[in-house]
Amino acid sequence: MEPADSIGRIGFRKWYERQLIEGHAWFITCFLCMIAIAAVLEELSFRGPLARLLAYGAVVFASGVVGIYAFLRYQRLMTMAERLGDLATCTQCGTYGRFAMVSAHAARCRKCAHEWRLID
Repeated sequence: MEPADSIGRIGFRKWYERQLIEGHAWFITCFLCMIAIAAVLEELSFRGPLARLLAYGAVVFASGVVGIYAFLRYQRLMTMAERLGDLATCTQCGTYGRFAMVSAHAARCRKCAHEWRLID
């Protein structure tokens, strides 16, 4: 969903909070995948049956893929939240996060009615 749709529907402050929570959930997922990889590699031995070796390889591969995806998602969410958080202050009156979305790119301050471009 576009940020403008979400911000317009639930407000900037709730949107920002949800972005931070979702982003950190993805970070925790990435961290847990790293722990899973480390645990499986610690247990890995080439002396057991081939099926166990293949199962361990599959777990390492799946954890790696999910971990990389989780980290990229975390990075994307945090970058977007930081970028829009920097632009959420009205340049006229200095009010933070109190605006309404006028269009998909423009915001209007609820305090002084000043309009500015929020989303590039």
